Amino acid sequence: MTDISCTFREAVFDDCVEATALLAALGLDMPEGDLAARAHWRRFWQDNPAFIEGRTKPSPGWLLEDDGRMVGFFGNVPLLYYFGEHPVVVADASQWGVEMPYRSDVGLLADAYFGQANADMLLVTTGIKPTGRIFERYGASRIPQSDYDQILYWITDAPGFLKAAVRKKGYGPGISSLAALAGGLPLAMLKGGRPTGGVANIDLVGVTDIDDSFDDLWQRKVGEMERLLACRTAKCMRWHFDAPGIGGRTKFLIAKKDGRLDGYAAVMREDQPDIGLKRLKIVDLFVDNDDAAIVSGLLTEAHALARSEGCHVLEMIGLPSALRQIVLAHNPLMRSMPTWPLYYKALNSDFAAPLANPESWYITPIDGDTALA
Repeated sequence: MTDISCTFREAVFDDCVEATALLAALGLDMPEGDLAARAHWRRFWQDNPAFIEGRTKPSPGWLLEDDGRMVGFFGNVPLLYYFGEHPVVVADASQWGVEMPYRSDVGLLADAYFGQANADMLLVTTGIKPTGRIFERYGASRIPQSDYDQILYWITDAPGFLKAAVRKKGYGPGISSLAALAGGLPLAMLKGGRPTGGVANIDLVGVTDIDDSFDDLWQRKVGEMERLLACRTAKCMRWHFDAPGIGGRTKFLIAKKDGRLDGYAAVMREDQPDIGLKRLKIVDLFVDNDDAAIVSGLLTEAHALARSEGCHVLEMIGLPSALRQIVLAHNPLMRSMPTWPLYYKALNSDFAAPLANPESWYITPIDGDTALA
């Protein structure tokens, strides 16, 4: 067997094109073309609102090379959070991968990520068990919300949903279509319902319509209680969602009264073409004082939007316990994710004890890179 060795170094901006090509070759959904790749990483590494004046920027990431060729990359995306009035820089492990012959050196990348000095907290969303094991090995913990791996969902097109479910089991389209025709009975036996009620003054807007009313809502929510919140000012929301491939898939259902924003639900199309599933996901829910009538109205309109777009299902995850109880009153179905989806590690000792408390978290898919990259 030939020994394979590689060198390790910190990434710089000019590495972004090669890193994009590497990650695309490893199966990640990445921008196509040099200009798109540079715009993608410029957003994270140069135009990021998490760069706070007076603080050293976190590293953009780290890479492995073999004879000058990139064979591994670990992206490090800073995100701006607040704990009460205090800004918190979170380093999100995002868009990383290593070619198979070099995976014994993954530890070099992980050492750098967990050893970084210019962030207050680390955060990673996971899709496979090995990722979770790596982060636990370095002292990361599951967020203290026991039901975060439970997906809440409402079926909006029963035959289409059943057909996709059968295809996910490995059956062909023909059998899937027959199953869908016969799907009324088993789906009717499920106890899920649909969201109903709430306020009626809900409008649908795009990312470019985000205005200063988001800043006003943000200030009110920050003052409700001291907890960790991803920054949701107008500037941060536009940065988070207004990107190629994301901005067009994301819309906002907003509840306004006399010009004041009382709450919103950010919804994103995330279909699964391989099984024919058309899906709308609620990726953020933010409501003044968790007003149940406003929450109900937003859920009702999200369900109606999913149906009007021909989606088979409306999904959401997360939320603090009090807000989640309001959502559960609308009788969603529930299923478990195959792996635990979110890990964190406090690097700033001031946050270690508070973050062990479930009430210190307000988690939705806006956290991490689930609705970002």
